[in-house]
Amino acid sequence: MRASSRLNRIGFVNSTRRRPLINHLFSLCGLLLCTLVFFTVPVKPQASSSLAEVRGQITDSTGAVIPNATVTLTDVDKGTTKTATTDENGDYLFLALQPSIYDLKVDAPGGNFASKTTRLTLTVGQQANFPVELSAGGVAAEVQITSGEEIVETERTQQSTVITPREILTLPLSRRNYLDLALLTPGVSDSDNINDASDARVAQGRASGLSFGGSNGRGNLVTVDGGPVITATGGVFDTVSQEAVQEFQVLRNSYNAEFGLSSGGIVNTVSKTGSNRISGSVFGLFRDAKFDSRNAFDFNPNGKSNFNRQQYGGSFGAPIQRDKTFFFTAYERFNQNQTTFVNLNNPANYNVTSSQNQLFSFLQGRTDVLPNGVPVAAIGAGLRTNLTTTNFPRTINLFTSASGQFPFDANQTYFSARVDHTFNERASGFVRIHANDLLEENQAAGALTAVSRGRTLNQFNTGVLLSYTQQFSGNLVNEFKTDFNYYKARLTPNDPNGPEINIEGFGNFGRDIFLPSLGVARHFDILDNVTYVTGNHTLKFGANLFNIFQTDVNETFFGGRFNFGQAIPLANIIALNPQLPSTTLGQLQTFLGANNPALLGSLAQPINALQAFNLNLPIVYQQGFGADTIRGTNVRFGVYGQDTWKLTRNLTVNYGLRYSINKEPFNLNVDKNDFQPRAGFAYDIGGDGKTVIRGGAGIFSAYVNRLVSGVIRTLGNPAFPDDNINIVLATATSGALPLNPAMPVSCSAAVNPMLIGCSPSSFTVYQTLFAATNGFTRPVTVADLRFRNTPNSPFFNLTPTENGTLEVRFLGDQKYKTPESYQVSAAIERDLGAGFSGEISYLYNRGIFLTRNRDTNQVRASFLTRDGNQQCFNRFPGSPVPATCFNPNGATLTSPSATTDLLNPFRFQDNIYESSANSFYNAATFTLRRRFANNFSVLAHYTLSKTIDEVTDFNSDFSAQNPLNLRADRALSAFDQRHRVVLTGVYQVPEFGDSLASSIFKDFVLAPIFTYGSGKPFNLLLGFDANNDGRSQSDRPGSLGRNTGKGEKTITFDMRLSRRFSFSERRYIELIAEGFNLFNRTNLQGINNVIGNVTVGATGVTSSGLTADQVNFLLTNQARGIRGKAPTQPLGFTSAGAPRQFQFGARFGF
Repeated sequence: MRASSRLNRIGFVNSTRRRPLINHLFSLCGLLLCTLVFFTVPVKPQASSSLAEVRGQITDSTGAVIPNATVTLTDVDKGTTKTATTDENGDYLFLALQPSIYDLKVDAPGGNFASKTTRLTLTVGQQANFPVELSAGGVAAEVQITSGEEIVETERTQQSTVITPREILTLPLSRRNYLDLALLTPGVSDSDNINDASDARVAQGRASGLSFGGSNGRGNLVTVDGGPVITATGGVFDTVSQEAVQEFQVLRNSYNAEFGLSSGGIVNTVSKTGSNRISGSVFGLFRDAKFDSRNAFDFNPNGKSNFNRQQYGGSFGAPIQRDKTFFFTAYERFNQNQTTFVNLNNPANYNVTSSQNQLFSFLQGRTDVLPNGVPVAAIGAGLRTNLTTTNFPRTINLFTSASGQFPFDANQTYFSARVDHTFNERASGFVRIHANDLLEENQAAGALTAVSRGRTLNQFNTGVLLSYTQQFSGNLVNEFKTDFNYYKARLTPNDPNGPEINIEGFGNFGRDIFLPSLGVARHFDILDNVTYVTGNHTLKFGANLFNIFQTDVNETFFGGRFNFGQAIPLANIIALNPQLPSTTLGQLQTFLGANNPALLGSLAQPINALQAFNLNLPIVYQQGFGADTIRGTNVRFGVYGQDTWKLTRNLTVNYGLRYSINKEPFNLNVDKNDFQPRAGFAYDIGGDGKTVIRGGAGIFSAYVNRLVSGVIRTLGNPAFPDDNINIVLATATSGALPLNPAMPVSCSAAVNPMLIGCSPSSFTVYQTLFAATNGFTRPVTVADLRFRNTPNSPFFNLTPTENGTLEVRFLGDQKYKTPESYQVSAAIERDLGAGFSGEISYLYNRGIFLTRNRDTNQVRASFLTRDGNQQCFNRFPGSPVPATCFNPNGATLTSPSATTDLLNPFRFQDNIYESSANSFYNAATFTLRRRFANNFSVLAHYTLSKTIDEVTDFNSDFSAQNPLNLRADRALSAFDQRHRVVLTGVYQVPEFGDSLASSIFKDFVLAPIFTYGSGKPFNLLLGFDANNDGRSQSDRPGSLGRNTGKGEKTITFDMRLSRRFSFSERRYIELIAEGFNLFNRTNLQGINNVIGNVTVGATGVTSSGLTADQVNFLLTNQARGIRGKAPTQPLGFTSAGAPRQFQFGARFGF
């Protein structure tokens, strides 16, 4: 039997930028010339993004084709019909079909054959092949096929999975977010949660939450009815509720050129429509803490903390005019009162460290007096007093009041409505509107983040989409879509004043440095696709224009930031104590050398971050002032062309080219050569539809993160001197710089004791601003920065301004490139019988031109080397005390005099956003699937993957440790999940006779979800600015690589049990019980990844609290979280996934 004609798309795809662009143009012309020459063999098309297609060949029992047969396709629910006539090869074709259930009827001319009707189900994006064989005679035959004939799609070239209506309705989802179902497909994992407790991602720059190809969740495309629903930063704005979703398709690799705006994956969603039948349902789902287990971090002494949830809604569909116009609407409401857990209060942290205690005890037990008259015992007693946190009531109150159980409430409303209309057999269209809002309080609070760092999200969006499909002939169709979306998101910090206080490894407090934020976006999109089938080729052409006009109000850096870390050597506390003679430190070192040399190393040990906070000694200060509002338009335009060519009966090839161009606001120059070639093939090995080999490759271009262009527009960009935010940054060593570059002065205390004309250190800034604002009870102003060092010193005028001392700038690379990926896939799929299919596939995704921030003002990193070329950080140039190396034996090296490491010594940072980072993803997937038939379905898969990248996200907190050696940050990705197993299914208990057991158990439906995920890497941090670049968020111990820690595996088992009671053919009530994490496994998540100084002291225990054996393990193995450690201790776990929870509900349908 000859195969039917094939429909495919020509897609404009990225050609690699490293080859001359003219080569790609010639290649495309050659491909299209071949298309025009070889119009000989019937073709099978590939479906449009949100539509389906069906074709086939009509033959008699001998295999002879039947031309001029009439084929009628009727939508079972809507009653709409389309007709086609078979050509001389007996082929028929229906393009641009809504996913639905259809009756396909064939009537042969002359009355020599019986008519035949076949029922088939078409899913989103499906390219169905339904050959029909007619029997001689005049008796009509009817065959009911509920899921389609093809177990294996013999002409699909891309890697994709369809989530069916039954799975959407039946599988247990904790919050009924249908996008969570994408996580049940091969090669997809979660990108929202990372193991680092110190997650520095920007609040207003959320990504999609879906990791395709090991990505961070940006660069994906999510559509609803073909219209994009992605924000300008790569996030997803809500449109329709799960109640209004019919089905969706997940494309994970090597998809067609029709799809743009994605270097990762695509989620292609189709909403529900009305029909000829009045139908609808109402539902309610309810939870309460009384049915749940206790969270592992819920230490509420009064019992389980509060948790309750109500989720309810419904849908209604009806004909406005039968067989012609239909209406559907859905409403859903979500209310939740939950508790978040903050466990910062740990009395064990309030004492001196073990190495300090040993030193102080020795000193306090001595009766010696130093030559300068200071008693040794007094030194020990004073240090113990000043470094014991219980002597600082302000600190104790901060931690005790921030610890406990706090409300985390959320409310959300969804509304959508859709009207479909059939103008005639060849023209149809629909309009869909939506509106929803979201309110979440105390977002981000929990683990090591205090409620004062939390925020409230208030979000609203609404939109309208119009779609019109015109079929000009049996082989020519045009699909046009346009939509408008309004999106508004406001993030309000719980602390209105600031500053942000980070006591690294102990707790994070105060106003988020990036907040408050208000974003208002207006999206206007136009898409048009043309499909033309001729001979053995299917040509598809199209274009899209996406416009996002956005207003952003971001008070970035306005609140200020102070970081406290384990960086200040104990010796500095002695040397800088104004109550002690300047000779005290040297004489004390001589005394220890003579009486207890083993304790000399304790003087080099730094005090911890909590002790630094007690003494008001931050290591980094950062703040900005200026204009907070920007407006601009992002324009994203793309065109594509594609051809699907049926080379032989069992070999299909498609190829295409896509070209896209992004126009970014605010002088961000983006490359204009985004040519994206793509190609794929599908080979039916035996020609019997049982085994297929498929493969594909191409270049896939995404879009520029709006926050990147926004940052370079506002944060110190000299192109906008009167309309940006000027930032200053001070560190513990910045006092070595003159305040005015035009008036150089000595900033040596020996020469200039009052440091007149010198820049302030972060110590001075914090202590003075704390006093000026009465303990930060009001925001810091520019005027507050014009303070005095001492009551008798002049103002030193630390004013944020262009070209000022300690200035920080953020600029865009003049050769900035759009992020893209090189994708390759190969797979073999086999029909295993009994409705099962098995597939083994390989996926490759190479991300290039990924965004990262780099400080270009660094000449060299501030580290020295000792014997064996081991790196040693020169934390405080000019300090008279030794700087310790990353060495378990505590080797030391005396620091040299201060030197400058900056190209411009009066500018602290020149940050450049550049597209120089890379990622590498390799994966093998093993999938077993059975479509629903005979009362059950199965989807099971195992993904073995490895992801390497060079940056976690775009913001400067993820900058490379050494800006002069970016390659050193190439490592396992924070999103690398080596093993992932998912098993889902739906089982409906059938009727088995008229027995009592049958009447009791029939219509029960059981739907489980089992997931296993291996632990993801996390980054070990020192928690202080070891290389003097003004950042403490990216510095790692010694030469330790990025993401060398490994988190815990995650295992969950969810189950839904429902029973439907029918009152009539159409009316029923369904009782629902759902359980999540049924085995109540504690899935530990966040890990305190700030380990501080890990050199071993005299007691064999590091100043960070790790043992010598644990330090050695860090040097030679992957670090892991340590069970039993408190959240505020290094490598202690800080949070856990939800415990066992139950949900009960009911649904009434009609």
